Amino acid sequence: MGNREDLLAAALECLRTKGYARTTARDITEIAGTSLAAIGYHYGGVRNLLNQAVFTSIGQWSDQVQERLRADADPEQRYLERFADVWQRTVEAISEDRALWAASIDMMAQVDHVPEIRDMLRQGMRDARTGTVAMFDAVDENTVGEEQARTVGALYYAMQVGVVIQWLLDPDNAPTADDLVAGLRAITKQATEHDRC
Repeated sequence: MGNREDLLAAALECLRTKGYARTTARDITEIAGTSLAAIGYHYGGVRNLLNQAVFTSIGQWSDQVQERLRADADPEQRYLERFADVWQRTVEAISEDRALWAASIDMMAQVDHVPEIRDMLRQGMRDARTGTVAMFDAVDENTVGEEQARTVGALYYAMQVGVVIQWLLDPDNAPTADDLVAGLRAITKQATEHDRC
């Protein structure tokens, strides 16, 4: 690996051990075995490097989930079964790499203190809306329309962020995939009954 890749790997390690706000440039360069100047040269600054590390990791997770869902795709699988599969994989990912998911929330909290984060998060959120539609609906991201991403994708994304926060704050009482399916069934039933009135 070169300095750029070493720095990214070191940043991921620091995110997992120290968190987003507490990681310094020196922490990263000590692990990477590079100079402080290398961060500026390759990433323009430590926050840019940390942002890239968070986005890279979450993006890789999303790509892996989509690939697994496509590989496991069963044309006969009902929507609620796939819905449960996505949530089960999400919960497993949070449990397996809690520190990284916490770092992503920590990064969001810095949006008013580190201005360059806002644009990165804004684009990341748009991509996430499209990606969540692809995951839950078992379609290719390229087929997700703008309106679908803005409406359905926004709802999926809001749920995902909410579930992540619940698992980070109170994992003993956070919703399971089965809880989320039951909740969706209850909401759907209520909406259907009210629409008939």
